[in-house]
Amino acid sequence: MPYYIRARTYFKYAEEQIAFAEEEKDPEKILKFANEAIDRAVRALWAIVQIEAPKEKPSFEKILAELDKACEPELAKEIKNNINRLKELTKNPSLEAAKEALVLARQVVRRAREVLEPIIGPAKRVDQHRRLLF
Repeated sequence: MPYYIRARTYFKYAEEQIAFAEEEKDPEKILKFANEAIDRAVRALWAIVQIEAPKEKPSFEKILAELDKACEPELAKEIKNNINRLKELTKNPSLEAAKEALVLARQVVRRAREVLEPIIGPAKRVDQHRRLLF
């Protein structure tokens, strides 16, 4: 599967996880969905620089180590900071922690969308504007 299809697929899954987290009421599940959304968004960014699919699914830590190749170093640092904060929040699940985790996940997914926009396409934005108008 070409890199851009993998990247789009991972990104679509990240958006789905955000939607699940927004609908959920249980803080532990919100934290789980937020974590999954960040994982998928990071994998989408990583997939852009992969010409061929890896033979084995790489660990999240390995992908994080290679994140600088997929995006700007400042963005990679921001994402890593958000991931570290999310790990802290999952230690003591509460409604406030879940809300903060959801904000962090949205930030990572939004920033991933900015990088992936040439692959995802502007139709996503047009779709969002249509929903606002109609």
